Amino acid sequence: MKKIFYTSLLGLIFVYGFTTIQTADNCDKKTLTTSCKKKMEPFKYDSQKFTKILFQKKAQNLEIEVPVFIGEKYRLVFNTSSLPKPVQVNVYTKDKESKKREAIYSSKDLKPGENEIVFDAPRVRKLYVDYDVPADSTNQKLSGCVIFMVGYK
Repeated sequence: MKKIFYTSLLGLIFVYGFTTIQTADNCDKKTLTTSCKKKMEPFKYDSQKFTKILFQKKAQNLEIEVPVFIGEKYRLVFNTSSLPKPVQVNVYTKDKESKKREAIYSSKDLKPGENEIVFDAPRVRKLYVDYDVPADSTNQKLSGCVIFMVGYK
């Protein structure tokens, strides 16, 4: 009898814990991917990066390197609709350690509520995508995700 009780209790804890983890954020990868693919045309899909963001007490800067081929035109499509707070997206030609870093795109001038960003990149050797994540002063353990797709022409 004790064995059945403990097994049932463990099962309930597992189900409750798993449900809480699943509903902690609204990152539906399939929906985000579909919305980005619609904005990708007439470019051909190359790759995508799905980034989970956990808001912390301090502001963060997350950087992703995007290798590209010389001579190709590229389009970057971002979807930030599943983030609880706005995150600024910046695209650079060099990494954050470089002194010759040049900004080629910033989302700081977007209107509030614009969650889909389309950027046609100039011809460069590499692209660096930075997410400037603001601090979470509410201490609510906010989380969300960003997806970006790369296409070429």
